[in-house]
Amino acid sequence: MPQSHYTHFSQEERCVLSAYLSDGLSQRKIAEKLQRSIGGLSLEIEKGSVGKGRDHYDPFAAQMGSRMRKWHANSRNPMKNEKLQSYVQTQLIEGWSPEIISGRLKDDYSHDPSMQVNHESIYQWAYKNGVSHLLPRGKPRRSRRRYRLKAATGTQGLGVVTSIHQRPEAANERTEFGHLESDSMLEKKVTGDILSIQLERVSRYLFITRAANKSAPETRKAIAGVLRRLPSALKQTLTFDRGTEGAEHHLLGIDTYFCDPYSSWQKGSVEQVIGLIRRYIPKGTDLSTVTDQELKTIQNRLNNRPRKVLGFKTPREVLSAYCTSLGVQLPD
Repeated sequence: MPQSHYTHFSQEERCVLSAYLSDGLSQRKIAEKLQRSIGGLSLEIEKGSVGKGRDHYDPFAAQMGSRMRKWHANSRNPMKNEKLQSYVQTQLIEGWSPEIISGRLKDDYSHDPSMQVNHESIYQWAYKNGVSHLLPRGKPRRSRRRYRLKAATGTQGLGVVTSIHQRPEAANERTEFGHLESDSMLEKKVTGDILSIQLERVSRYLFITRAANKSAPETRKAIAGVLRRLPSALKQTLTFDRGTEGAEHHLLGIDTYFCDPYSSWQKGSVEQVIGLIRRYIPKGTDLSTVTDQELKTIQNRLNNRPRKVLGFKTPREVLSAYCTSLGVQLPD
């Protein structure tokens, strides 16, 4: 049976083909002798000719052209590299996004072109090879991203607050360490524990603390526990949304600022990291079943996760370098 015209010709076949063409054999006769399809043979002659017509077929030029096409095909699909596949899959399991993996590879394998890949190639490989469940918000099929802004809750009972528009410029521009954002993570369908989340704006360093409930006193105690562990240089400001759990902000001993009503996106860094936490604690989870050790593991994973906004360094690397410059210990 004639071979498929998609099967590559060998160097030997190309030399034989050239000889048959020189002898004046018809393409049909050559196809029979080489056990190739007419279509595959015609395509080979067309690609391997240095001019128009069968008399210009060059087996050596054809072989070189075939190798170059194969090289270009491999360069377009770098995920054929098994070492690269292993690295990508390992980091996906660690919770890294394709964009982070791509950026980190440039640092970890800067002198190895075979270990470079763009994030779109990683997405395509993941969906093609049945590991899309490892992707952030992975689904069986790719779909267009949809973004939804989370509305803030109540605006009453906070007492006198200072607007985020009066926050120091260094906090807004992320040019100074020590400006924090705070939020609560809870399950509407489950009563009991909540998580109090604080994030340092420059480094994106994260703190996760359990609170007994969403009340202002419990939230204050959770935040105060974090602040006690921070050196003074890391306690510049703290930004809340308009949730009533921030009502005892004036007792924290730090300058506090509040987002506009229904504008929690104004502290988008902590909102975004809660989305990352949701990968480990999906909505609907009873938080009382999540152990303190599990929360610590999640916190450590995210603090050791490279971030594009940090030049693909990790929050721990960035904050550790700053603490070293101050001669203080990195808060845990």
